[in-house]
Amino acid sequence: MTAAGQPGAIDQLSAAPAAAAAVPEPVLEKERAPAGLRLLRSIKSRYWEKIECWQDAARPFAVESALNKSRHETPEIISAFGSNLPQASNFLLHYGPKWRTNTGKVVLLVHGASDNANRAWATPAILLGDPNAPGLLQAFEAKGFRVFAITFPHKHGNLFYESQYLADAIELARQAAGADKVTLIGHSAGGLAARAYVSGYRLNGAWTAYRGDVERLITMAAPHRGQDFAFRHPEFNYYFMKDELAANAPMSWDKILAYGQWHDTLEFSIYGDNFPMQQQVLYDWTGKYPVSPSSPDYYTTLHGGQGLVSHSLGLNAAIMKGGNFINVFRSYPVPAEIAVTVIAGTNSKIENVPQTEKDGPSDGLVFVESASHTADLTHPARTEPIQKLLVNENHVTITFSPAMLKLVTGLVK
Repeated sequence: MTAAGQPGAIDQLSAAPAAAAAVPEPVLEKERAPAGLRLLRSIKSRYWEKIECWQDAARPFAVESALNKSRHETPEIISAFGSNLPQASNFLLHYGPKWRTNTGKVVLLVHGASDNANRAWATPAILLGDPNAPGLLQAFEAKGFRVFAITFPHKHGNLFYESQYLADAIELARQAAGADKVTLIGHSAGGLAARAYVSGYRLNGAWTAYRGDVERLITMAAPHRGQDFAFRHPEFNYYFMKDELAANAPMSWDKILAYGQWHDTLEFSIYGDNFPMQQQVLYDWTGKYPVSPSSPDYYTTLHGGQGLVSHSLGLNAAIMKGGNFINVFRSYPVPAEIAVTVIAGTNSKIENVPQTEKDGPSDGLVFVESASHTADLTHPARTEPIQKLLVNENHVTITFSPAMLKLVTGLVK
């Protein structure tokens, strides 16, 4: 499952325009590059004024492995990166068509897992068959804001890395627009990456500290207290099998009995090296929402061990593989001066998804209680309470329904 995107979401093949042509690298861009950043290429875009690929050579990024199915498949995104599996040091910065002419505040949009900025913000309903429905890109620009967005190199990449890309992207957007601060808006795990940046939650090493450059943080369907979908719904593993064990989300079994033979599925599981983000967002919700005993091998899936048709290392092993990220994150509140809004969806039905979260109130993937969680974000010095909003949307439509476009753009003053 994709903790930060649509469960088992397919790539946006139908959303992709033809590969874009490279644009000569402007002298201005070279002059404004912060230390350690290098502009690799700039391309024209169907949806944006341009898309730039930047490399951060100053940080200790390690190589991140990915399944073939988890590589980028949208031609414009591949053209911008120069690869369908970019280096971990590279990221894309998207410039809204009106970023030069609008005069409003700067908004930076942050997508979730198994996604990119084109699909998430420019053609958000493409997976539902509507390539022309507007997204937050169009909605914010129509109200005079200057819009930027980021695309991460790995569809399920390390959240610590993503917070560094955000630090870099914010600095570039601020310099381009001549703004002191930006508004960060993150969907699902993109909300966690944004929160990690402003809160100062970092790996040890030469990573960029928070620079006081964010005035407002808005998260939509972000699992602030994590999720455990892959472990409470092991039947979803069979859905991955139909896709030759290479879906855009991890299995919770490292071995599986199929067609009378045992198969090693560690590579496709949440215990391997291909899904660092999915390990980081894990949290054990079974004390509040018990797992159904009718699910196949429910006990061994959750606790680890050999079942009738599977073998699992268990939820706790996966949480530890991700560094116990969510629990440690609790010690890093959002700075008190940042205005914060968390938005949680309450509609558990998601079109074209065979299995959604119904063990408790959810948006189809993330429990409402997790997406609306504010205690861990609240700094002791905060005087303005964190705003909490519940909306009748699922994990997908929460970013682009007409009601949400009006709501989210209205939050930025």
